[in-house]
Amino acid sequence: MKKLAVLSVISFLLISYLAYSFLPVYVSKKIVDIPYGTSTVRIVDTLYKEGLIRNRISFALIHLFKKEKLEAGEYEFRGYVSPFDVYNKLSKGLRKLHRIVIFEGSDIYDIARILELKGICRGEDFIKYATSEKVARNYGLSSHTMEGFLFPETYFFSKNTHPLKVIDTMFKTFLKKTEILRAELIQKRISLEEWVTIASMIEKETFWEEEKPLISAVIYNRLKKKMRLQIDPTVIYALKRKGLWRGKLTKEDLQIEDPYNTYKYFGLPPTPICNPGLSSLEAALNPAKVSYLYFVVDPHTRKHLFSSSYKQHRRNILKVRRR
Repeated sequence: MKKLAVLSVISFLLISYLAYSFLPVYVSKKIVDIPYGTSTVRIVDTLYKEGLIRNRISFALIHLFKKEKLEAGEYEFRGYVSPFDVYNKLSKGLRKLHRIVIFEGSDIYDIARILELKGICRGEDFIKYATSEKVARNYGLSSHTMEGFLFPETYFFSKNTHPLKVIDTMFKTFLKKTEILRAELIQKRISLEEWVTIASMIEKETFWEEEKPLISAVIYNRLKKKMRLQIDPTVIYALKRKGLWRGKLTKEDLQIEDPYNTYKYFGLPPTPICNPGLSSLEAALNPAKVSYLYFVVDPHTRKHLFSSSYKQHRRNILKVRRR
């Protein structure tokens, strides 16, 4: 009888403890960061230390039965929260989202800086995956980088999102936004990579919409005549890749030994040099029907002067310098 009484007491205490473990806790507002790569044990420990679960055993038991993947990220909790609520949020990835604006013409180095600044992921991790040939091949690209295919748009990401998730979201946005334009590639007899590379140079050369078809025409005309493109932004990109860009292009920079330097190498650069918007992508498909081969920017108006001959180009340069 004594043993039975002891067992009854122990059973009651265990049941009471388990019931207590699953009771909700009240939090006025709690934000928890779970870095990608965190183990389940560490996640449970973090949740307990942050006061979101009464003890570790309740969450561990739920995970033992459900066996769902717990997503990394930043989570926000308010009011009464049970272990089931917490598990549901982490297993479904219901993260706190932050607004991220990627502007047209941003390259992977710009994007990496923005993502790190907002705490979405480490910049160097993003660049590692964005420049991975394996990652690019997984998306069917012949390029060794995702540059050019990360569509400039407003996104909502959670902190501590894996860089591959960011890349996947941005690439799928590229596919969605360019569906109609991509249908013209076969007719125009241009590859996906060539098209985006040309669009990326147009994007970096001008933000004036009316100039984009003209810049596009100059690129195509020079390619046909087997002239060097001599596009300044390609040199800037070469400097960025080597960590040498200081914000101002010099004559010495134009001599940098790099396959992206279109002052030294003929043809297109190996890959896009930024992530272009729709208007630049459209201009790359539909260049203006002009014979222009040269252009120079007026630093006062930030507009370009176009010419078909080198003689006229020299006159335009002198005109800009006199201004």
